[in-house]
Amino acid sequence: MARAATGVRQGGTLLRIGHDAVDPEHGHSSPQDSRVLYTAEQVVGLWRPYADILRAETVTRQVTDAFVHALRQ
Repeated sequence: MARAATGVRQGGTLLRIGHDAVDPEHGHSSPQDSRVLYTAEQVVGLWRPYADILRAETVTRQVTDAFVHALRQ
């Protein structure tokens, strides 16, 4: 995550949309490897040193996705 953040130019957009870490607990058919699943809060914690967080939320659909939108500082 930090590598992704540092790869974006200043003022550039960081956008991560992916399966939320709670998906396996709810029986969703997302990846089962917890190393590739994050909550919105975890992404915010990793990106906050590099970016101003504009939006971070968990959106529930038929699957649960974590969404974080940030601008590179």
